[in-house]
Amino acid sequence: VNVVFPLKKRTMGAYRDTLMFIDGALNAAIESERQMLKQSQQKLGEEIVDFVLGEKMTDTGAAHTNGTGIEPGYNDWIRRMLFPVDSDGKVQTQLRTVPQRALFDSQINYEQAHAVNSVCINDYGCLPYLISGPPGTGKTKTIVETAMQLLNGHIVDHVLICAPSESAADTLALRLKKYLSTTELLRLNGPWRADNEVAPALIQYTYMEADMFALPPFKQLMAYNIVVTSCRDAAILVEARLTNTDLWTLEKNILEVFKSDDANPPSKLHWGALLLDEAAQGTELDVLSAISAVCPPPKYPAIQPQPLFIMAGDEKQLGPKTSSHDPRVSQSLFARLFARPLYKTHPLSRTNTKPSTGPPILRKSMLPILYAPFTNLTRNYRSHPAILSVPSNLFYADTLIPEAPTPHTPLQTSTLWTGAKWPVLFVPHAYVEEIERDNGGWYNAEEARMACDFAAHLIRHDAVAQSDIAIISPFAAQVKRIRSVIRAAPYGFWDVNIGPLEAFQGLEKRVVVIATTRTRGKHFVEKDVERGLGLIYQPRKMNVALTRAKEALIVLGSASALAKDGHWREFLAFCWRNGLVKDDSGWW
Repeated sequence: VNVVFPLKKRTMGAYRDTLMFIDGALNAAIESERQMLKQSQQKLGEEIVDFVLGEKMTDTGAAHTNGTGIEPGYNDWIRRMLFPVDSDGKVQTQLRTVPQRALFDSQINYEQAHAVNSVCINDYGCLPYLISGPPGTGKTKTIVETAMQLLNGHIVDHVLICAPSESAADTLALRLKKYLSTTELLRLNGPWRADNEVAPALIQYTYMEADMFALPPFKQLMAYNIVVTSCRDAAILVEARLTNTDLWTLEKNILEVFKSDDANPPSKLHWGALLLDEAAQGTELDVLSAISAVCPPPKYPAIQPQPLFIMAGDEKQLGPKTSSHDPRVSQSLFARLFARPLYKTHPLSRTNTKPSTGPPILRKSMLPILYAPFTNLTRNYRSHPAILSVPSNLFYADTLIPEAPTPHTPLQTSTLWTGAKWPVLFVPHAYVEEIERDNGGWYNAEEARMACDFAAHLIRHDAVAQSDIAIISPFAAQVKRIRSVIRAAPYGFWDVNIGPLEAFQGLEKRVVVIATTRTRGKHFVEKDVERGLGLIYQPRKMNVALTRAKEALIVLGSASALAKDGHWREFLAFCWRNGLVKDDSGWW
């Protein structure tokens, strides 16, 4: 056997360089705080002596000195972004009014508008602002509106927007191009990306040399108001010395050379804000390059406007794809920050919401309180209320509000629906799964046939287009099996979407059929959990699977196997209470 492990040298090099930069900045900030504390103690001692001798007390209330009267010697922005604490925030003493802001997108809702307004007026302090967006709540829409409002209000002149994947970055650029010209928006790609991977509508917003994507000339790049790129390709800016640290230092040195040694340093940084979409899908290492690109230089005055850092994501869905399960590697920065006390224990956090009480609301009796450095998006524009009910209860503290209009189509009156006649169905079975001889993957032949039968019924009797149906399985062998069955006689359907769960993150379909596959006992489930397979004891995978459906959801599986998992037991109980179980064979 010849085994080769290819190393992504460019990516690994970017990780190493970024970690060295972050490590140096954090250590310098810590040392600066120690020196400032030492100076403040010395100054306090001098003031006590002055007081005893009857001399006049010196003023110790200077702004931006943490009450010590000592100017910080080092900008600690990086510490605030990676390890924020309560003292980095601001105290709210009165209730906020309804945001009165002319919006680019007229469909922005109340929670989204509050998020945009908080970022623009920066009422929460110098720390990351997190937008928690469950499925179908408009995270990307909020990020796009925030970027446009920052520019329109001249709050910042240049914004860097990143996403963990190229496709997510393309989506951002496609939405932004509605408002920006080719001289205002750049979709930055690395030369390693093929041009046919980019949507034709975006090509004019890219820069190419010798038929390859490239970095524009310096003057041209500096003129763009918004640069959109993937998190990993943000390293291109770092390698090209186009970070806030490099640009500010360059301008400062030039001013000193051509003016005088006592010339005032530049008052503004080039990158005024970093916006990160789908933040829960990237590892912390992935996003550090983008953070280092906007990080202020060590000597940048703390009294000047600091770069804004906004992230939108959902830590309750699938996280980064990593081989290691060590949270130090596999956890996203978004998830780690939301687990910090500043966010987790805030009275407006979802985790502090009591069941069946609805989204948390700030009341006058709760003041004074730290401004919430986050927004919980609650309005779901994707799924039927019956589909949304269980995920909202299990994963989002019953805070999701269904806003999707119910269409009047044959699907809503299908003969498939039972009991309450809601478009949710659990079909129990006990067909035993088998293992492939060649590749060792698990598949369930009878369940595959059941999934194809339901797809056929939807197409032939309920006027559902093949492309509007998705059949999802957590096992690759089952995906392969379903594809082969549904494309052969008597079905002959080639346009039904069939794939593994991970392929559907961020996507939606009118109808979703979930083939859970596993029916065997405890030992097999434990092995699945060790290897990250299946849907049992995998809450984030379960959440993604259930929330892909817009109008109808059908789940196939073993009731006894699924009921071992408390989350799935809640789903089964919901289906049983409302008569949403189709048990023609008596498997229940």
